[in-house]
Amino acid sequence: MTNLMGSDPVEGLGGMGSDPVEGLGGVGSDPVEGLAGVASGPACVRADLLYGRLLATAAQRALDGGPPARARVRFSDGSLEPLPLDRWLGELDPADLAAVAIADAPVLDLGCGPGRHLAALRAAGKRGLGVDLSPVAVRLARRRGAAAIPGDVFGSVPGAGRYRTALLLDGNVGIGGSPALLLRRTRELLAPGGTALVELDPPGAPTVRTRIRLEAPEAVSEWFAWARVGVDGIDAPAAAAGLTRTATLAAGGRWIAVLARP
Repeated sequence: MTNLMGSDPVEGLGGMGSDPVEGLGGVGSDPVEGLAGVASGPACVRADLLYGRLLATAAQRALDGGPPARARVRFSDGSLEPLPLDRWLGELDPADLAAVAIADAPVLDLGCGPGRHLAALRAAGKRGLGVDLSPVAVRLARRRGAAAIPGDVFGSVPGAGRYRTALLLDGNVGIGGSPALLLRRTRELLAPGGTALVELDPPGAPTVRTRIRLEAPEAVSEWFAWARVGVDGIDAPAAAAGLTRTATLAAGGRWIAVLARP
């Protein structure tokens, strides 16, 4: 295997404190405590800040045995979905396990969140690096023993062009609101012959570009660009990015496309 950045693609990138929310500050019993401050309605905060506070609160409540943090995603058409914080902080389900099983190291997890896939890869002896905009998510991933760095998939990524597998799970194909652009960037990060494992919406679901915001009881995020891609709609943006679907995994009500780079 070609080495990344020396003997290990993620050497020196791990290691954080023992407390998953140590030093995050301002996170009490309410996931958005201290963010409101106005009587007329919820405060509007940056999406990465609100997401991080919700993750930190959910992690703390899981340790304390408290109720889960409440949050949801609002789409521009008015539809709502719960933000699955507990699943992201929990154990792998059958679809996650299937993705980890076929991932070849080194693995790049784009939008890694609190690191459940990276932790499973590490347990399986597979090297991986996670990238996430939220410093809180990165801290939680490192708490699980994963190597993760704060950053933007479209920015500088260590070892770019040398990863055997890239993960776009948990709806992260929507990052940036342009699946073709995101997949093109993913292809750049992969080594020749590498694969992207991309989670998709169910068969028959539409492929749409939209805008979303996060909502918690006392705060909302700004609107930001997002996209949703159904199983039936992945081939066109993949082809535009120079990737080819070679298989589709279906497990536990989730679908993951295997996209190959020549």
